[in-house]
Amino acid sequence: RFHLNAPPKLHHLRGRYPGLPVTADFVFQFGSVSKMVTAFLLIEALADRGLDLETPVVAVAPDLAASNDLAFHKVTIRQLLNHTSGLDSQWWADMGVGEGARRAAARAIVAQPLIARPGDLFSYSNSGYVLAGYLTEVLTGQPWEDFAEARIALYLGDHSLSARAERVLMRPVARGHATPPSKDHSALPAARWYAPAALAPGGGLAGTPQDLARLVRVLRGRLGPDDRPALVPTIGWRFAGWAPGIARYRLGETAFAWGHDGTTAGQACAVRLCERRPETVVVAANAAWTAPAIGRLAEDILRSLTDTSGPTTAAEPLEGYEDWILPPEIDPSGRYARLNAMLTVARAPDSALLLTEVYSPQDALNWFGTRPASTIDPIRTSVRLQQQAPHSYAAPGKELHILRHPEAAARLYVHDGMRASPKSSRTWY
Repeated sequence: RFHLNAPPKLHHLRGRYPGLPVTADFVFQFGSVSKMVTAFLLIEALADRGLDLETPVVAVAPDLAASNDLAFHKVTIRQLLNHTSGLDSQWWADMGVGEGARRAAARAIVAQPLIARPGDLFSYSNSGYVLAGYLTEVLTGQPWEDFAEARIALYLGDHSLSARAERVLMRPVARGHATPPSKDHSALPAARWYAPAALAPGGGLAGTPQDLARLVRVLRGRLGPDDRPALVPTIGWRFAGWAPGIARYRLGETAFAWGHDGTTAGQACAVRLCERRPETVVVAANAAWTAPAIGRLAEDILRSLTDTSGPTTAAEPLEGYEDWILPPEIDPSGRYARLNAMLTVARAPDSALLLTEVYSPQDALNWFGTRPASTIDPIRTSVRLQQQAPHSYAAPGKELHILRHPEAAARLYVHDGMRASPKSSRTWY
């Protein structure tokens, strides 16, 4: 872990060479922490051209006007970066490498129907950040990876950050692990490098945590958390709002942090910047199952550094979405779908909810380190969630909220605090 006002402290994790202690030169994958950098790069590219975040996406990339959804023409760059564009979360396909790969990915993404009207609903979207990377390429005339390395170098000088595996692997690399060890087997190494090249702006950067901490000091000024940027309301208990490229977290009754979490097929990362104070924490681990914990660890470190104490009472889980509250007489049971998962919800007699999630074969590989034997018998998880508030349910490590679109009574959603999944008429997996 690192914070900027003290020498780095390094845990001895295992890298590509078992038993070799981690040093400041070891590279980790950052996963979705990359989105902070992607937002920064796009903001820089816009400023270089005299544009701002209110610019419509199709004004920068007219080729995306061929979207199948007319409402997409109204999506602004700000909405891409604060996850209110209405794009589905997890479009995932390997479009290869080289010139045109990211453009092909962007065009395929906008061919998908929106799950909500732009600006209506917070729903975390990797797809939106693939588009952000493509817009950066259009604005700069360079591959996103090249612009990223060069622009970061303007601020940091020599650095290790890159989305190109061939550059990252020139350094000592922490080997990722997808599933934890048990009494029967050792930890399962990650099956692949995380993201196809075209999708790297959503989660493909890697580098040393020390260099990431150096860059985060720059991002503090460019993403503006100390200036309290415009926030969109989020859903659930985890966040205290979201701004372009960066989330807000509650540390105490009046204390907040900003940052992002990231998970790859075998690694996890978290960044936290204390609001209106200089302390910054970066935590990286080469074990994907640590992801739920390391964000909280980063926050605990900040609390210790800043002597912050007291309860961290969160806002009501649907604050800001009062018009979306589902009437109590409506049964939310049924199937809900997003691109990478199918969710089945059923009411239990004791007011609990039973949730079953069926993962796409690609997500099975990403998060569980294996492909199902066949799509006839896919990987699925089941959990029982207890009611915590009207229309809000929770279990250890899981939350779920039921929403209804205020202008379309038949349009129901389940929201896990990150992503919204609309109710589907599909009867198959």
